[in-house]
Amino acid sequence: MTDPTSYSGNPSDGGLPPGRLESLASRVGPSAEAVRRHPWAFLAAAFLAAAVSTALASYWIIGGLIHSRQAVTVPDLTGKNLETALDLLGPLRLSLAKDAVQIDENFPPGAILRQVPPAGIQVREGKVVHVTLSSGGQVLFVPELTGTTLTEAQNRLRSAGLVLGAMSQAYSTQKEAGWVMEQTPAVGAVIKPGSMVDLKVSKGPPPEGTTLMPDFINRPFGLARQWAKDAGVEVTSTEELSATLPGLVLSQTPAPDTPLGEKAVATFLVAKSSSTAAADVKLIRYEIPGGTERVQVRIVLRDDDGEKEVYQSQQNAGSIVEVAVAPKGAARARIFVDGVLIEERPLLP
Repeated sequence: MTDPTSYSGNPSDGGLPPGRLESLASRVGPSAEAVRRHPWAFLAAAFLAAAVSTALASYWIIGGLIHSRQAVTVPDLTGKNLETALDLLGPLRLSLAKDAVQIDENFPPGAILRQVPPAGIQVREGKVVHVTLSSGGQVLFVPELTGTTLTEAQNRLRSAGLVLGAMSQAYSTQKEAGWVMEQTPAVGAVIKPGSMVDLKVSKGPPPEGTTLMPDFINRPFGLARQWAKDAGVEVTSTEELSATLPGLVLSQTPAPDTPLGEKAVATFLVAKSSSTAAADVKLIRYEIPGGTERVQVRIVLRDDDGEKEVYQSQQNAGSIVEVAVAPKGAARARIFVDGVLIEERPLLP
C-alpha cells in the first residue's frame, strides 16, 4: 500500500496524493458528500457563522457610537427636587430615572436622597442617573411667591404649612402695587413646617423725583446706556463671552428697583460673542393691555431660517414683554395672546 506522505507525483496537482487532498479539504470545509448527507447541519453552521459576524459588527458599531459621545461630570443632585435635577442634567445630555421612594424626615417630599452614579464621576453623554426620592418627613420646600399677589402668596403659604413672617413694602417699577417683589427664604429652600417666610411687597411706582434702578437683565445694553444718559447716571461696563446673544446685559449693579441718589453709578456685565455682532440683535417689545386677566403670551419669529418660537409665558395686564433676537435676513415677529394672533410686525434692519 502506498504511503500518501511519500507521494511525489505530477507537479500539476500540487505534489500531493489524492488521500492528502481529501484530508486537507475536510479541514477547510464540508465536502459535497457531507453536505448531501447532512444538509441541516451545514445550514446550522452557516447560520451560526452569520450570527457571529452580525454580533461582532453590531458590537463595533455600538462601541463606536458610545465612544463618540462626550465625557461629562455627573452633578450633585442630593437634596434637589426632580425639576431642578432635570435642569442640571439636560444640558449635559444625561437622563434621570426614579428607582425608589424612601421615608426620610430630614428631606422634604420629592427631594433626592441618593444617586447612581455619584456626583463627580465622569460618564458618557446619554447615561441614565438613577435616584432615590424622599417620601417626606419634618421638612419641606419653600414655594414660589415672587410675582404673585399678597393674597395668593398667603394662600400658598397656608397650603404648604408655612406662616407669613415680616412684611415690608417698597416702590417698584417692575411690580404692581400689592404684588410680591422678594421672599426670604428663597424659593426651593428647605425649612420645617410652621416656619415663617418674609415678603417684600410693591407699593407701585415711586413718587415724582424718585429714581429707581430699572431691570436691564437680558435686555440690550444700548437701552441701559440711553436710560443712564437721560437719568444722569454714570455707566461702567465690562464684556464677557457668553452663549447669550451679544450686547445683552448679563448682570447689573444696583439691583432692579434700588433707589438711586445723586451721582449714582450703574455697572453692567455685557455678553459678547465671536459669531454674532451686537448690531444684529433686535428687540421685540409688546405691552399687554390693561384691564385684562392674566394671559398667555407667545412670540414667534419668522426669518430666512424659517419659523421658531422665541417666547412663551403667562403675564399680567399692563406687563411689558421684551425679547432679544438675532434674525437672519428679512424677519417678522408674530405675537399671540391666549392663542390668538394679535399683531404681526416687521423687524427693520
